[in-house]
Amino acid sequence: MRQLVQNRKSGAVELVEVPSPACGPREVLVRTVASALSAGTERHMLKLGRQSVLRTALERPDLVARVVTKFQREGLAATVRAVRDKTQQTVALGYASCGLVVEVGPEVEGLRPGDLVACAGQDYASHAELVAMPRTLVARVPAGVPAEQAAFTTLGAIALEGVRLSRVTLGETATVIGLGLLGQITVQLLLAAGCRVIAIDLDPSRVELARLAGAAVALTNGQLPEADPAAVTGTGYGADAVLICADSSSNAPVELAAQLAREKGRIVAVGLIKTDLPRHEFFLKELEFVVSRSTGPGRYDPSFEEEGRDYPYPYVRWTQTRNLEAFLDLLARGRIRLDHLVSHRFEFADAAAAYDLLLSQTPHLGIVFHYPETAAPPVRRLVLQEAPAPRPGVLSIGFLGAGSFARTVLLPALAAQPDLRLAALASAGPVRAREVAAKFGFATVATAAEDVFREANLDAVFIATPHSTHAALVCQALAGGLHVFVEKPLCVREDELEEIAVAQERSGRLLLAGFNRRFSAFARAARDLLLTRSAPLRFHYRVNAGPLPTGHWLERPSEGGRVVGEVCHFIDLVSFLAGALPAKVFATGSATGDLQVHLSLEDGSSAAIDYLTSNRARLSKERLEIYACDLVIEMEDFRSATVHQGSQRRALESGHQDKGHRAEVAAFLDAVRRGGPAPIEFSSLARTTWATFAALRSLRTGEPCAFST
Repeated sequence: MRQLVQNRKSGAVELVEVPSPACGPREVLVRTVASALSAGTERHMLKLGRQSVLRTALERPDLVARVVTKFQREGLAATVRAVRDKTQQTVALGYASCGLVVEVGPEVEGLRPGDLVACAGQDYASHAELVAMPRTLVARVPAGVPAEQAAFTTLGAIALEGVRLSRVTLGETATVIGLGLLGQITVQLLLAAGCRVIAIDLDPSRVELARLAGAAVALTNGQLPEADPAAVTGTGYGADAVLICADSSSNAPVELAAQLAREKGRIVAVGLIKTDLPRHEFFLKELEFVVSRSTGPGRYDPSFEEEGRDYPYPYVRWTQTRNLEAFLDLLARGRIRLDHLVSHRFEFADAAAAYDLLLSQTPHLGIVFHYPETAAPPVRRLVLQEAPAPRPGVLSIGFLGAGSFARTVLLPALAAQPDLRLAALASAGPVRAREVAAKFGFATVATAAEDVFREANLDAVFIATPHSTHAALVCQALAGGLHVFVEKPLCVREDELEEIAVAQERSGRLLLAGFNRRFSAFARAARDLLLTRSAPLRFHYRVNAGPLPTGHWLERPSEGGRVVGEVCHFIDLVSFLAGALPAKVFATGSATGDLQVHLSLEDGSSAAIDYLTSNRARLSKERLEIYACDLVIEMEDFRSATVHQGSQRRALESGHQDKGHRAEVAAFLDAVRRGGPAPIEFSSLARTTWATFAALRSLRTGEPCAFST
């Protein structure tokens, strides 16, 4: 299928061929009939994609701070890889469309193939011939509403949420600043709510459109009286609410809103504007100011959008889904008109030309893309290049996932290995999947794991998908006779661990989880030094993990959390260095905050793992101290190690951070070629995973948890 993207390297907008998206259990697959171009947001994205890294740094000092922190923790090479990866990604364009449902996921209710639906959301309702949509981001289009108008439903919901946040009531006066498409829709919504509307814009033609829609007063900025701008409301008090729908890098819209609002009035920022609030004006009038967050409650909440957990109707009356439905209802009843707001129509094949229009001086309002009425059936697998024929000694590899870790760490480590045939890569996002597969030289790309598993002559598969998917994919791959490398964690539930154990035993194939730290040169050197010890070891492991960004996917309960997803690394490393499996776990603290895990090993060794999430101090991320009688080893962030033995002291240093990723991948591939054994015994993988579950159980019960055979 074809999808519209922006190439961040060149800044160009282009149509590319990508595999069709797969339909997930909580999704519907939609064939797009029409999609709307949001001038303000997409112009902003277009300019952002074409500006230099320096310009971006000047505009986003918060991102610069994150880069500096990464450099201090992980070094120059890792930081450069991450920055390049982020700034050179191909970006899917669009977030508002309408189309026909062609497939319905098994957990979706209320929709069926053939339904016409409006679709919403960045990275979901893209300008593409097919889109996979979460159920909460679609709404059925009522009879009589044309698909072209329904394509603007997302923008309508954005305007509707702004009106709701303004809390206008029947008979109040509301001012709209900025009369682009979003502003014109907002004017109509306020009129439908029984408000007296004042409309203001720089463009006289847009002002005239608002007047024809019913605005009581419609003015250009130049027509505002200098002495008393609030006099334009005709009330003598100013506007009860001001909604800023402008797209501006200037602070003028906010300053004007403060002048037009009445005392104790309300100002809502709906458009992309600068928000340096003029404190004196806000103080004198005691004004309220709120930034509207897109289409309404549920937006940017993964539990709502991706997991389909709706908010209770009595307590959250207007979610983004219900805002979409409400706007469609207004369209169906004729309370909102959009036909006169569409200034340009493009066939999808010519869609790239619309972005030239955005950056030109040509007047425009609503821009819509129309798609071919007939479309080929979905094709989830795309051939990028002819794969070489299988050769002795050359392993054929499949890869699942194209997230940040896969792109910047795992795939570069894999690509550095000799004698490999990179057969197929699959990831849910069609654009990202194609870009990553092409970059690393895979022969085919797909959007579903099944299409990789069906590849002929495949030897092994690497799994770097969300944590909650690991167990099912591991079992499926093993059942298909493939050797498996799965990123940590092995799984996120105890019952899944049992299923994996059965699948691994039946298959006889190699299975390795991504516990990379034991493959570091520092860990190997420490293990060699500890082989001659005569007493149990004592470990103190401080991990300064730091807080996660709000809404980070790892915070979702379904993904196992940070204990299962990250603490597993440190348990495995301690177990490797001691040469003994975990036997008892006692944890204190919080599963979502600071945590201490006390680990007892089968040989009598013990470890205290301090996992800190609230500490923002610029300490190294990981520091491990190992005590073995007169031998003490200190490891600092896998950059250096110091060995103290008696009165002797010597340092082990490296020119770069070595967490063992490349050695881990090499060890796995070598084991596959030799036919085993696995680089880590399955009993060790399973016991480390059990220890993370035991830590969570200990946190719940307040009691230590011992392994029972």
